[in-house]
Amino acid sequence: MKDKLSYKLLMSENEKFSSNIYDMISLERGGVMNLTHEQCYKVIQARDARFDGLFFTAVKTTGIYCRPICKVPVPKTENCTFYDSAEIAEAKGYRPCLRCRPELAPGFSEFEQSTELIGMMMHYFEKHRYKPGLIGECADYFGITSRHISRLFKDNIGVSPQNFIMTKRLLMAKGLLTDTQLPITDIALIVGFGSVSRFNAAFKKHYQLTPTNLRKKGSKNMDTIKVKLSYRPPYNWKIMMDFFKMRQIPGVEWVVDNRYRRTLRIQSDDVIYSGWIEVNPVSEEHLVVLSVSKSLEKVLFEVIKRVRRAFDLDLIPDQLPTELPKGIRLPGCFDSFEMGTRAILGQQITVKAAHTIATRLVKLLGTTIETPWIELNAHFPSAEELYAIKEPIDGVLGPIGIIKNRSFSIYALAEAMADGDLTLSSDKNPNDQKSKLLSLKGIGPWTAEYLTMRGMSWPDAFPVSDIGVKHALTPSLQDDEGDLLLQNKNGLSKYKLNKLYEIAANDYAEKFKPWRSYLTIALWYSLSE
Repeated sequence: MKDKLSYKLLMSENEKFSSNIYDMISLERGGVMNLTHEQCYKVIQARDARFDGLFFTAVKTTGIYCRPICKVPVPKTENCTFYDSAEIAEAKGYRPCLRCRPELAPGFSEFEQSTELIGMMMHYFEKHRYKPGLIGECADYFGITSRHISRLFKDNIGVSPQNFIMTKRLLMAKGLLTDTQLPITDIALIVGFGSVSRFNAAFKKHYQLTPTNLRKKGSKNMDTIKVKLSYRPPYNWKIMMDFFKMRQIPGVEWVVDNRYRRTLRIQSDDVIYSGWIEVNPVSEEHLVVLSVSKSLEKVLFEVIKRVRRAFDLDLIPDQLPTELPKGIRLPGCFDSFEMGTRAILGQQITVKAAHTIATRLVKLLGTTIETPWIELNAHFPSAEELYAIKEPIDGVLGPIGIIKNRSFSIYALAEAMADGDLTLSSDKNPNDQKSKLLSLKGIGPWTAEYLTMRGMSWPDAFPVSDIGVKHALTPSLQDDEGDLLLQNKNGLSKYKLNKLYEIAANDYAEKFKPWRSYLTIALWYSLSE
């Protein structure tokens, strides 16, 4: 089954082609694009960033494929072939451009796949770094056959899962060779090759270039890794940065001069890597410059994945309902336990009050780290660290203002995550994880919905009982008789009025499916405005 995505393009005056050509263009995911050759060619002439990652240009005369925004001279139209994924281009024998770097193009979220299952499988492959034997493991994980996975990928992505994984492994290796000084031996192991010789052979076969030769063209910065990550415009960075700034925890996060900085810990193969990152938007080029401490270079692609999700860099904005503010994005998270703890602390209190208590928690249980900025000096406590506390948890957390019930809820969350019973990741079914959250004592519908939205970056969560959502929606909601709820002409009790509000709010949000998380962010933003 194939899913058509429609884009109503709003062309600016300085673009090189007439807007009537693009009044409505649709793109069919998987298989063949529903864009004409002429339309694709005009996109690459204009270097339209809205199509970045949605198709790739393969040039017959060079054997290279590029992103639509590539700054090399535009080839002749008769030499161009257009494919809707890097995997298909490489399966046809083309090599990635060393200048526009296809491995850094915006990706796809769950709703851009023809089925939700395809999206979850892609995230599963990404989570396990495209290692050998992954297709069989994936089949067992999702309870389907390897043959069914092959059929789904060929029907929806256009290539076999084997080709898809090999392309991702080599593109990941290409990124590590370009952006880090990791030994080639380490890179071969990171991307799943058992030996350097096998890695060299596969790399040369696909790219007609050895890893050593590619590295000569790469970065020589030994102190800080810098990567450019693209996104599709429009993007309202003020909304995003204001959101993070309002919730930043001193020592862990710091938003300054339209830049986001934070400390970060990532566990990989039983090793914990500790460091820092900085995200610097460059709006005029539709990208962010991601700076990463050298201490995190072995988990660079996990860092990139978290940044892309935290800042929602893979969204196709034209899919969102037109009623939402232009350029809105869904803020994700860097650590699901941190987000879960902060959500529990935020139950029935203001953002400011929750922020104050979270700051105390870091001072009490956080671990220190050195960074280039004195404002960043701590890691948020991990699930394992909190679960390891043997004395009564309410006695530990009570003195910093965390009430008894919330102390127990945080500890229950730490136990579930430390044991692996609960995983707020993109390869999981959000409804299953929401049910697991609700089974934990002290976690109700608001917390579960909020964590599904931000902890899993799920686009269709709606915390209807959220006080901010209620304040933003109630003035415009009506009862069955057409009267505003605020007027309460029937003199309903507070309980009945709340129930009526929930019905009316859910009815209002229904038209925003499957993008109700973005509606929630828009409602919060309307209050700040």
